[in-house]
Amino acid sequence: MQINTADFVFSKVSKKLPEILEINKSFAYIFGLWKADRCSTAKGIVGLRNTSENLLNLFENFIRSLDLEVKKRQVKGYGITNEVYCCSMPLRRIFEYVSDKKFEIFQNVSTDVKLAYFAGLIDGDGSIQRKGSDIRIFYNITELKDAKTDSELLEILGVKTTMKIKNNHIVTHLLKSRNFAKSIKPFLGLKFLNVS
Repeated sequence: MQINTADFVFSKVSKKLPEILEINKSFAYIFGLWKADRCSTAKGIVGLRNTSENLLNLFENFIRSLDLEVKKRQVKGYGITNEVYCCSMPLRRIFEYVSDKKFEIFQNVSTDVKLAYFAGLIDGDGSIQRKGSDIRIFYNITELKDAKTDSELLEILGVKTTMKIKNNHIVTHLLKSRNFAKSIKPFLGLKFLNVS
């Protein structure tokens, strides 16, 4: 699937993107990371907040591949976290569009693209334990719609899920997920040691 970026540029002053953005494995992975660990909700910011240098480098490489200027900063909270981001209102509109149409878009892409999306999501806000037999994806309590949509997409991949809603977060458990863990392993940016 392709996105014509001109549909998201409303001003000639806006930073230009390539004419076409492919919703391929690379885009899907970065989009999953962004969904899990986006940094700022400020207008026009597309970025990642994380402690993993590997994930930050992957996000930075994606921004550079679009010929956008990369910015970095440290954020102090419970600890020091790093952010990699760019200022691009058109790219932000594209990410929000894909987010709003996530089910329609991802149900019609290849299995590899779906797996790449979930790899980004798991790298950002998930865990894989016990050789892949226990995979969880964590969501903010405000992301119930996203959690439900992701469960529907996982079902297309043949993975059943169960969801637990807690006070301040949602946990989606992937059931009988050992085969899924093997399928997703090549797409993961982090090396989960327990996946075999």
